[in-house]
Amino acid sequence: MCHRGIDLIEVKNSYKTIGIDDIDQAQKALSIKLPEQYAEFLLKHNGGTIFPDGVMVDGKHFDFVAYLYSIKNKLAVDDLVTKCNELKGMVLDHYLPFGESPGGDVFCFSLLKHELGAVYHWDHEEANYEGEPWEYNMTKVADSFSMFIEQLYDCDE
Repeated sequence: MCHRGIDLIEVKNSYKTIGIDDIDQAQKALSIKLPEQYAEFLLKHNGGTIFPDGVMVDGKHFDFVAYLYSIKNKLAVDDLVTKCNELKGMVLDHYLPFGESPGGDVFCFSLLKHELGAVYHWDHEEANYEGEPWEYNMTKVADSFSMFIEQLYDCDE
């Protein structure tokens, strides 16, 4: 079942269509289960740049979404498995990166049982590069992927 939020956005620069087997391989490589709404997005669009792209937190502009990761060539800069592996040790293990802002911040899903699938923003400028990752640079953006998509807005309006 496709969630309404996925149909509210325009997606460009997405990659070749993938199937359930590709999702299963990515989940196996990451040792996690992708949030269902994000898996649906990957099956329909397989990553890409989205519009509208404005992210609001507490009723104020917060950031933009540059692109959402895809499942494709492991050498690509926006491949889900590649990016998750690159961010290991910088982002806490209970977050799953799935996209980036134009400035290099990362959008992540919470993998914690009590808020599974909630969307967070990882601020790379506030990250603890000198030691263990921390929560200090994490901001909750939405309770789910579909809510995240539904809350996106056009900054020109």
